[in-house]
Amino acid sequence: MSISLKQSISLSKKKFFRAPQWELKLAARIFIGFIVLYFLVVFLALGIGLFFIIREASPDQDPVSVVNLWIIYFFGIDFLMRYFIQNPPITDVKSLLLQPITKAQIIQRVMLRSLTSFFNFIPLIILIPFCVVVSVENGSTLSLWIWFFAILTLSVTSNYLIFLINKNKSIAIGTLIFLILGYLLETYFKIPVISFFSSGFEAIYTQPLWILVPLALFAFIWQLTQRFLKSQLYLDKGLGKKKERIIGSKLKFFDAWGTIGVLLKNDIRLIIRNIRARQVVLMGFMFLFYGLFFFTQQIYIERPVVLIFAGVFITGGFMTAYGQYVPAWDSEYYSFLMGQNLPYKEYLKSKLYLLMFSIVLCTFLSFPYLYFGKKVMLIILAAGLFNLGLGSLINLFSGAYNATPIKLNVKAKAFENTQAFNLTQLLFSLPKLVLPIIIFYLPYAFLGFNAGILGLVFSGILGLVFQNKILNWIERIYQTKKYETLASFNKSKI
Repeated sequence: MSISLKQSISLSKKKFFRAPQWELKLAARIFIGFIVLYFLVVFLALGIGLFFIIREASPDQDPVSVVNLWIIYFFGIDFLMRYFIQNPPITDVKSLLLQPITKAQIIQRVMLRSLTSFFNFIPLIILIPFCVVVSVENGSTLSLWIWFFAILTLSVTSNYLIFLINKNKSIAIGTLIFLILGYLLETYFKIPVISFFSSGFEAIYTQPLWILVPLALFAFIWQLTQRFLKSQLYLDKGLGKKKERIIGSKLKFFDAWGTIGVLLKNDIRLIIRNIRARQVVLMGFMFLFYGLFFFTQQIYIERPVVLIFAGVFITGGFMTAYGQYVPAWDSEYYSFLMGQNLPYKEYLKSKLYLLMFSIVLCTFLSFPYLYFGKKVMLIILAAGLFNLGLGSLINLFSGAYNATPIKLNVKAKAFENTQAFNLTQLLFSLPKLVLPIIIFYLPYAFLGFNAGILGLVFSGILGLVFQNKILNWIERIYQTKKYETLASFNKSKI
């Protein structure tokens, strides 16, 4: 018996429609589909216009050579995005092991289906129109299309590297540090770190025989990925537990807070001990650097409405990354929690206080942005106060509709669900992003910048003043959705 690619896709489809709350997930996927379509159009426009942009900026240079100077940044950012978002297209691999299907066939289908990832289409959509325009304007050459094929080969190689790193955060952090240090060393100290890789791409362009290097790298990574996946493809994989030192076992400081303190200790232990929670926290920490994309550009400095968007992310990075999974972090023992003599409001308060503490901490850590001026710092502080008063409550409210469980006992392995972003919760992220912009823009449009800042501050203060009443309303929604959430969490265990 063998399993075809069509059958593999069919199994994935059945799994999706049999999952809890599949209707909501379908709506989220349709929404994401429109976003993906939008970016595809943007990338297509970039590919068509890239030649003319380069020719205008550097008329004396070959457009492909200019692209080679920066393409290492593309691969670095592409790798980081794949690390956080891309996952192996798995149906139920362990159930397939019970069927008369060879491991080689299962692995082959997994690896082939991974090629349908959105990230693999980005270089195609950008480079095909770019190469066509270069061919029309400068004349088509064999070296141009060999260079194009080399870039695609390296992109697919990056696709399989994600299998191998197995969500190793050290590699992700190392990639980010390399890109930042490489840029700084190249720009300010004239140390040719990035230029070294640029010369490699240039060599492929000018001497086509160098295409053998990316082809050899692809063949090596392909074989390595196959061996790695085969080593993970066992029914009893993960049954053996290694002894680990228990960390975060005391935290006596929280004992004075009563029930809320006990729940807070559970959340902090989760973050300390669980790799999935730590990855999400790391992602939230990375949002602190979000302002560098906006505050360093003069065009954005003159548009405070855009800077509000950055301020919300800087101060609410952890809130958005970690808080969107409330109460899914507790999905494996949610039934136990709900069976205790535990007021629901106390449970919600513990989550709210954790989010509020993270906002205060992120706002404090953002003080170096004072380097860009008082105006920027006012925006960050105002956005932080909005997140503290209203953003945290909106985040908590969205959790009432989050019935997608999280497997805490899974360490982001190759054949497990390690998706870092919940598509359903992305829909609920819109109010957290759009509302502060609206609150700022309305007074800003009529009364100026200071009025917009006061609008954000006032909305945050109102959220803090009426926090108890809003929390009571959110509690009633959680109570209404309680049994539906329990059924969804328990269904995943069957």
